[in-house]
Amino acid sequence: MHASLLRVRGRCLVAALVCTVALPVGPFTAAVSHAAAPQQAGDPSAYLPIGPLLLADTAAGDCGCTQLDAHTIRVQVAGRDDIGADISAAALTVTAGAAAGPGFVSAYPAGQVRPDTSILNLSVTARTSNSAIIPIGIDGAVDLYVSSAAPLTVVVMGTFTPTPIASAGRFVPSAPTRLIDTRDTVAGGLAAGGSVTVPLPAGVDTDARAVVVNVTSAGAPGAGQLTAHPEGGTPPAAWFLTPDGSRTARAASVILGVAPGGFVITTSVGGHVIVDLVGWFTGESASESADGLFVPVAPMRLLDTRSQPSRLWAGGAREVALPVPDAVALVTNVTAVRPDGAGFVTAHPAGTTRPITSSVNAAARDATTPNLAVTTTSTRGTSYFSSRGTDLVVDLTGYFTGTPGAAPLPVPPNTAPVPRVLMIGDSTLGGFVDVPRATTSFRGFAPVLDAKPCRRLVRKSCVSSFTHIAPNTALEAINSAAGTFDIVVIKTGYNDSSTTLAADVATLMSAARAKGARFVMWFTFSESNKPGWYDTHNAILTSLAGSAAYPDLVVANWRAYAAASSGWYSSDRIHLLTTGVYATGDYISRWVASLTRLPCPMPWTVGGALSNPCPTPDAYRVSVGTYPALRSLYGF
Repeated sequence: MHASLLRVRGRCLVAALVCTVALPVGPFTAAVSHAAAPQQAGDPSAYLPIGPLLLADTAAGDCGCTQLDAHTIRVQVAGRDDIGADISAAALTVTAGAAAGPGFVSAYPAGQVRPDTSILNLSVTARTSNSAIIPIGIDGAVDLYVSSAAPLTVVVMGTFTPTPIASAGRFVPSAPTRLIDTRDTVAGGLAAGGSVTVPLPAGVDTDARAVVVNVTSAGAPGAGQLTAHPEGGTPPAAWFLTPDGSRTARAASVILGVAPGGFVITTSVGGHVIVDLVGWFTGESASESADGLFVPVAPMRLLDTRSQPSRLWAGGAREVALPVPDAVALVTNVTAVRPDGAGFVTAHPAGTTRPITSSVNAAARDATTPNLAVTTTSTRGTSYFSSRGTDLVVDLTGYFTGTPGAAPLPVPPNTAPVPRVLMIGDSTLGGFVDVPRATTSFRGFAPVLDAKPCRRLVRKSCVSSFTHIAPNTALEAINSAAGTFDIVVIKTGYNDSSTTLAADVATLMSAARAKGARFVMWFTFSESNKPGWYDTHNAILTSLAGSAAYPDLVVANWRAYAAASSGWYSSDRIHLLTTGVYATGDYISRWVASLTRLPCPMPWTVGGALSNPCPTPDAYRVSVGTYPALRSLYGF
C-alpha cells in the first residue's frame, strides 16, 4: 500500500519473510482393496467378431430399440443381423451425443436391476464414447440407462458364445506393448480421412480372430471419429472413438477384428494415432483349452476411491485384489473422476513393473473420463497408477479364465503430496512478520512467504514511507524465488492501476507457470475506506479466472469472505490485525487443500471432522454461516 503501514495491534512494520514451516497432513499409504465375489451371469464363452455393426440409434426414426421409460432403452442383440441366439455377452461401443446436463450411461443385462456402475460419462458440449463387454439378459438384450437426456448409438463389435472348451476365440493376454505411434513416424500427423495399417505383432497367430488394443487419438484438430477394419476389408460406417477437437489425447480400448495383414485405423479428422496391444483372440489353428474363455458377471464395483479413500495421488497407485482366483484378466470399466489435470492412468498386473502404456487419458482438470480396460492379473490382482491425482472407479463386467501371474514387487506407494506454496504479498500479507506465531496457521503445505510494503505487480514499486525503500516487484519476487512451486498465491496489486491489471496478470501467470505452478491463487482486493475503490480490480480478476487463457487462475474471494468479520482489520479495512493474520493463514491453508484435493488441515471448530476433500473456505463459510473458531483452533 502507498501508506506502507501494516497495523498489527497498533504497531507499524515492514514485512519481508521467507517462511519454511511445513505442517503437512498425514501421509496416505497404499492399500489393497477387496470386493465381494462377483455373481456369474453366464457360462464361459469364446469370442466371435461381428461388426462393427450399428444396433441402435435413438436419434433415428426407428431407433432399433425399445424405450422402457424416460431414461432407459432395451437393445436386442441376440438373434438379429446374423448374430447367434445363444450368446452370453456382447462387446459394444456406446456413443452419447451432447447431453442436456452432466450425467452417465449404465449398460447391464436386460431385465436386471440397474447396477451402481457406469460405462460412459456425458458431456453437454461434445460426443463421448466408450466400449464395454456386457452380459446378455432376458430375450437376448441389454438395457442402457441414461441419467440425462442424450442421443445414443450402440454398435456391436463381437459376441461371446458359451462353450466349456474352445480352440478359436480364446483370449491370450500380452504384456502391454506399443504397436504404433504416428508421432514417431508421421510428421504433422495423419490428414483428415487418413489411415494407418497396423501389422499383427510377433507372437500373434496369423489366423487370430481379433486383438484387444488401446487406441489413442492425439492432436486431432477437429471433432470426428476413428474407425477400424481388418486389413483388406471394407471400412465400416460405425466408429469406436470420438475425438472432440481440443487436440488433447482421447483413448478407447476396443476389440478389433483382424486379418493376416493386421488391421487398419482411419481418422476422419486427422491427428496422431497411438496403438497399444493388450491381448488377442485365437483362431482355428490354436489348440483346444478352457483357458482364455470369457465369464460374464453381473456388473459390480470393485473400487471407488471416493468412498474407499484414498484417491490416487500423482505418481501413486492403488491395488485391487483378485475377485476370483482363476482370472487371467479382468474386463472392467475404469473411470478417472475429477482428475487434477491432463494425465493418464495405467492398469497392469499388481506386483509387476508398470508398462509405458496407458489405460485412461484425462484431457483436463475435472474431465471425468472412462475407458474399457482388459487388464492382465497377478496373484495379487490388478494395480492402477496415475500420473496426476485423481479419484478412480473400477467396475467389473467379466473376466477371462486362466492362471494369474506372479507378483514379485512390493505394493507401490500412494503418498499424499505436501504442496510447496509461494505467497507473494505487500503489507496486506505482512502480519506474519510481526506475529510470527501466526505462521502456525499455515497447515498442510510447505510455505514460502515474501511480503513487502509498497510492492507493485510488474512496474517499479513505490517507496515505503516507513522503510524509505522501494521493494522488488511481485514479478521479481516470483522470478527470484528458489525452486519450483505447486501453487503461487498473490495478495498484492493495491498500488497498481486497473488499466494495466489484465496485462500484469498475464505477465505474472507466465512467471508462475515457469516456476511449475499448477495454480495461481489471487486474492480479491479488500474494500478500503473508499467504497468501490477496488471494484474494477476485482471485476478484471473474475473475468480472467478460469478462462481458456487462464484455466489455472483461481480467484479467492477474500473480500466477500472477510466482509462481515469482526476484529480482522484496522480502520482502513485493508491491513490486518492479529485475528486477521490468523484468518488469512487459515484461509490460505484451506484453499491449498481444496485445490490439491487434500483433506482440510484443520476442522472448522475444535473437535469437528476434517472434510475430505476440503471444500473452498468461501463456499463452506456460506454453507455453515460462521467463521472458523480461530482462537480455539490456534490457541492465541
